Amino acid sequence: MNTYCGPVFDAHVHTEFSGEHDLQAYEALKARFNIVAALTDSHAPACAERLPALGVGRCAVIAQPQWSAESLARGLAAGTFDAIKLNLGFMPVLADDPRLAPLYALARQFDVPVLFHTGDTGWHRSRLKYAHPLTLDETIVDHPEVKFVLVHSGNPWFTDAAVLAAKNRNVWLDLSSIVEGRLSHASEQTLDRLLVNPIRWMLDYTGKPEKLLFGSGWPSVDYPGYIAACSRAIPAPQQRQVFFDNATQLFRRVGSQQGSACADH
Repeated sequence: MNTYCGPVFDAHVHTEFSGEHDLQAYEALKARFNIVAALTDSHAPACAERLPALGVGRCAVIAQPQWSAESLARGLAAGTFDAIKLNLGFMPVLADDPRLAPLYALARQFDVPVLFHTGDTGWHRSRLKYAHPLTLDETIVDHPEVKFVLVHSGNPWFTDAAVLAAKNRNVWLDLSSIVEGRLSHASEQTLDRLLVNPIRWMLDYTGKPEKLLFGSGWPSVDYPGYIAACSRAIPAPQQRQVFFDNATQLFRRVGSQQGSACADH
């Protein structure tokens, strides 16, 4: 199967731009893989002033249960933030914690998606019960006008994440960082078990390719291998939808600025 080569909206990158993964490396990656737009969830991205020109939107990252509604509102009003990211699991707070209620109100007011970290954190001091997809259902149901993204698709609780996306019209699944590191070190059978088959299953179960968003997690992943593996998982007629169209429509602040660049693709 040929690897997807159309326009890409990468819904999950990190832009600390350090070491070998500096700004020049990202610009080269952007050109090589036709990354028209992206969303960074770096709390303090480097070269922040350059991000809009690169087509990179920015999340307001909430990493502690104490946060400033005034600061978030200012950033949303100014267009600094294109989404809100809650690092569940890294902080021991459930999505329905009363301290987060004003955050959902702001997301609705400014019509920006809320991203939940879901599943494995890769950090031994995390509390995984706070990042389980099923803990999110009541919050999702209680805020039907807010758009929610389950980052990492609840890895490894893909079935639970898919149930939420199938049941709730306001839920999307992000495919980033399901397998990290150099994929050339893994056999095709291993990649099928850990990455390709879960994506296929989520597509089949939901029956809604419009609910899946391509995200990489760069620089934590082997980009060529990740694109290739996701291309194997997603049927060709649905690839542009998952790799580009869905995120462009969901993250409209970013997509509206970059979508015209793909009109002829």
